[in-house]
Amino acid sequence: MADEQKPLVGAITAFRDDIAETTTWTVEPTTGQMGVGVDWAAKVLAVPLRGDDWSRRTQLRELIRARVGLQTEEVAKVVAESYKHNGVTRALLNLAEEARINAVTEPFAKIKGLELDSTGAEKKSGIRMATAGSPNDWEDAVEFTVRNYANKSAFDSFAAGVRSVNPDWSDMLRKLAGRLTSIFDGTPGDLGSTMPYHYSSDVVGPRGYNNTLVAASEIANYANGRRSPSSVAQQRQEEEDKILEEYGQAEQDANRLDPDQTPLEDDLPDDYEFPHDEDGDFAELVIDDTLPLSVQVEGFMNRKRKPALVGRKLGNVSRWYTDPERRIFTNKVRVKGGMVIVDISGSMSLSQQDIEAIVEAAPAATILAYSQTHYTSANAWLLAKRGWRVREIPNIGGAGNGVDGPALVWGIKNRHPNEPIVWVSDGEVTSDGGGQNDDIILQCAQLVKKHKIIMIPSVEEAVKMFKAGKLINKPAGPIRKALLGRL
Repeated sequence: MADEQKPLVGAITAFRDDIAETTTWTVEPTTGQMGVGVDWAAKVLAVPLRGDDWSRRTQLRELIRARVGLQTEEVAKVVAESYKHNGVTRALLNLAEEARINAVTEPFAKIKGLELDSTGAEKKSGIRMATAGSPNDWEDAVEFTVRNYANKSAFDSFAAGVRSVNPDWSDMLRKLAGRLTSIFDGTPGDLGSTMPYHYSSDVVGPRGYNNTLVAASEIANYANGRRSPSSVAQQRQEEEDKILEEYGQAEQDANRLDPDQTPLEDDLPDDYEFPHDEDGDFAELVIDDTLPLSVQVEGFMNRKRKPALVGRKLGNVSRWYTDPERRIFTNKVRVKGGMVIVDISGSMSLSQQDIEAIVEAAPAATILAYSQTHYTSANAWLLAKRGWRVREIPNIGGAGNGVDGPALVWGIKNRHPNEPIVWVSDGEVTSDGGGQNDDIILQCAQLVKKHKIIMIPSVEEAVKMFKAGKLINKPAGPIRKALLGRL
C-alpha cells in the first residue's frame, strides 16, 4: 500500500544496553495477527502496516518487544529450570513476559491515543469459564486476566461475567490483577531495562526480565498453586489421582499452562543398579538381616487347605468316595502379602504396632525399613519375612533417606512372581548426603512406573489398602511430580 510506513527497528534496538553494534532489520507486513512477532535470529519484525489504530498499536507493542524483550529463549529456559519447584514453567514465563511488554507499551500507547478498550465479548467469556468451572477453565480465566488486567474496561467486563456465576473466582482474579498491577508499577526504564544481567554463569539477558520472573511466580500461585480455588484444587487432585493409578499414563493437553510437561519414560533396564560412588548419588544399601524374626504370624501359619481336583499334595483320599467331585488334592489358600519397603527417615516413622498391623492385614508380607544413619553400620533392616516378624523393633531410622532407590531395587530382585511391591514413602527422595537432585528422583519414579510399584504415603493407609484387598497407587512429593511429568 502506498501509505505504508515501515518502522525503523534498527534505530529502536540501538538504544539497548546489551547490544554492542547496530544491526540491519527487515520489516515484513502481515495480514491481521497471523505471523506477528520479533525474530531476533533472522532480524525480522513482522507487523501489519495498515494505518488503522489496531495496526499502529500492534506495531508499537512489537517495537517495544524488540527494544526491551529477550533476544534468545535460552534465558527463559534457564530461569524455568531454576524456579520449576516454585511452579514456574516456560509457558508461564512467556505469559508473564507478554504482561511486561504490555506494561511497557501502555504509557506510550496513551500518548499516541491507542489505549485498549472492551470488545463487548469479555463478559460472555467470563460467564462461560465460570459456568464450566473445571481446572482447565480456571487456568483459562487466569490467562485472560494476565493478558487483559491493564485493559480496565475489558477486565471489569470479564470479571463481572465471572462474578455472576462464581463470586469467589471473581474475587481471586481481581486479586491477581491487583498483584500484577503492583509488580509492573514501574517506569518503562525500570521494567524495560536492558542492562546485562547473568541469569546463570553463561546466560545473560536484560535486567528487566526479572520483573517477568516475579510475575510468573505470582501467576503460578493462582494458576495451579496455593491461591487457586479450593474446588479447583480438589478437582485437580482427583484427576491426578486417577492418572497416577495408571502410573502417570495420560494424554497431554497441549493447551494448558504447562506444555513443558512430558510423560515419564520407564526405559531403565530390568537389571538397573544405582551408582553410589559420586556426589549426589545414593549410598550403598547395607541390610541388617540378623534381627530375630521369632514371632509367627497367625494369619500365615494357620492357612486353611482347600480341596482341589489337581495339585501337588494328596489330602484326604477318602474324598474319592465321599466327594461327588472327588477332590482328593489340597492346596493352601494364598494369603495377602507383598514386599513392603518402608521409609523410616526423619519425615516418616515406623512402630512395633505398625509392623503388627501390616502383617495382620498382609500375613505373607516381607518388611524392609530403611534410613541412612551415621550411628549404625546398616541403613536397612529386615523386620518381617513371609510369616515371621520381629518381637520388638530396635532403635533404628529417624535420620536421612539415602538409599531409597537401592531399597526399591532390592524389593524388585527379591519378590516372588506377581508379588506386589508396596513403597511406604512421602516421596521425598534424598541422596547419601541428604540432598535432592532430579536424576535420582526421576530414576526412582521410572522404577515405580516400570515395575508397577505401589506407592502409599503412610503405614496407616497401607494397612487399609491391604485390608480392602485392592492395591491403589497414591504417590506423593517429588515422585508424584515426576510421574505426572512435572519435575
